[in-house]
Amino acid sequence: MESNLSSIECTLTSIKNTIPTLESSISIFKNTISILENALTQVKSSVSALDSSVNLLKSKRKSSEQKTQISKPKNMHPLKRTRKLNNGLEMPLIGLGSSRIKNIVDVVYNSIKDGLRLIDTAFKYGNEAEIGKGLKKALDDNLCKREDLFIIGKIWIDDRKDPEAALKETLKKLQLDYLDLYLDHWPSGNNYQNPDAPKQIPIFEFWPKMEALVDKGLTKSIGCSNYNVQSLLNLLSFCRIKPVANEVEFHPYYNQKGLKDFCDKEDIAVIAYYPLAKGNGAKTYIQNHNGEMDIFKERFVEDLVEKYNKTPGQIILNWHAVQGIIAIPGTSNPNRMKENLQALDFQMDEEDVEKLGQYGKKMKFCGCRRFFGYNIMA
Repeated sequence: MESNLSSIECTLTSIKNTIPTLESSISIFKNTISILENALTQVKSSVSALDSSVNLLKSKRKSSEQKTQISKPKNMHPLKRTRKLNNGLEMPLIGLGSSRIKNIVDVVYNSIKDGLRLIDTAFKYGNEAEIGKGLKKALDDNLCKREDLFIIGKIWIDDRKDPEAALKETLKKLQLDYLDLYLDHWPSGNNYQNPDAPKQIPIFEFWPKMEALVDKGLTKSIGCSNYNVQSLLNLLSFCRIKPVANEVEFHPYYNQKGLKDFCDKEDIAVIAYYPLAKGNGAKTYIQNHNGEMDIFKERFVEDLVEKYNKTPGQIILNWHAVQGIIAIPGTSNPNRMKENLQALDFQMDEEDVEKLGQYGKKMKFCGCRRFFGYNIMA
């Protein structure tokens, strides 16, 4: 009996000695479980993050595929480089606007060397003699023939009584025998700010004198500048020789669609000055009214740049050309001129042309108050 009791006591002692070890093992096991649970939580979190990344990549890929499908141009064929006027002459769709251009002699020469064939000038620009030097140098160096060029001049309001004398003076400065197009610079010659200023002759007396210039071979064509629909209606009611063109401010910020539609109906070409919504006048207007606004940085223009792989300037000029509008941006940068001429190397899709035209914010940069003391376009 005592022997059995002793054996039991030994067993109990052994069990008691084992308990700490078991407790330690249990503690270690619990810690291991906790570590495994934390690791499992981290694994689940990583899996969730991977799922999100995969879904995001799938979404981006799908969006990219859709964007590529939507953005693919329908027609990348080059545009015709000229537009036929209502008298049968072919006029280049892109030219050089020469107002306020520095180093104009070199600009004209180098531009012709690079393929330019249309140059726009005016008595009021004060650069006819310099342009004449550039033209003569280009012709003397056989860069092109005179018949390859299309030269535009404009009569100023003070010379309306004798357009022939004005044009002959312009031809003398340009060192040319004839112009391709002679424009009436503004539809009114009256200064409403100065009541003592002499009144100019009315258009129905002035226009026949312009028509006589065509008859005498001093210019191949005559046209208008800054005419609105009402002014054109008046002229068309009596003219013998129809204006071939109307040069006006035209760009996505000033989309004169109603005027263009009327000109299209009457087969009068629209020539756009400030076509890129840039230049000294545009810069001053934007600074005074709209801060840092820039058509080149409009989101849709940036999208079109990516879609067609062209520069912003080429996008805007192509927008004009696709609509049959002649654009005459001003630049003294030879690389920019080359870039402008390359704007005809593709054709913008119809829906893009329409959407870009919806930027029309009625921002007219060229005012006429400084000439007439009143907004004659009101």
